[in-house]
Amino acid sequence: MDIFSLFSKDSPRNARTIKDVKTYLSQRYDLLKLELLEKSAQLLSVILSMLIVVVCALAVLIYLSSALISWLTLALNAGWAYTIVCALFVVIILVVLRYKDMLFVKPLIRKFSRILYAPSEKETSEPEEMQTPVEVIFDKEGDDHD
Repeated sequence: MDIFSLFSKDSPRNARTIKDVKTYLSQRYDLLKLELLEKSAQLLSVILSMLIVVVCALAVLIYLSSALISWLTLALNAGWAYTIVCALFVVIILVVLRYKDMLFVKPLIRKFSRILYAPSEKETSEPEEMQTPVEVIFDKEGDDHD
């Protein structure tokens, strides 16, 4: 007996099942759109906040470098101030390039993966009767931990 022939017959039960399947798929599609909207909003907020921090950091860097140039010009009485500040920036660039994975790439990947692949609330909640490993050790020894 072919299983598809069972569903090809017109009956109220089959019509109700098909209607339930369509409703379920429609609701799953709506849920997917809402989850996508939530995750994209979180990603966009992280990206925009990082952009604002970078712009502000550049402004601070510009003002600090001009203040350092002014101070070095007065302290050294020479035009070496621009060379010293340039050398300082070259050192900073080399350090950032050397440690870019540790400073930028890994934290960004960790943050984005927490947003995109966050466990659902059902997966993260523990049963109430579950004990921590420390409580289990104390219970085995017979000590009162309360």
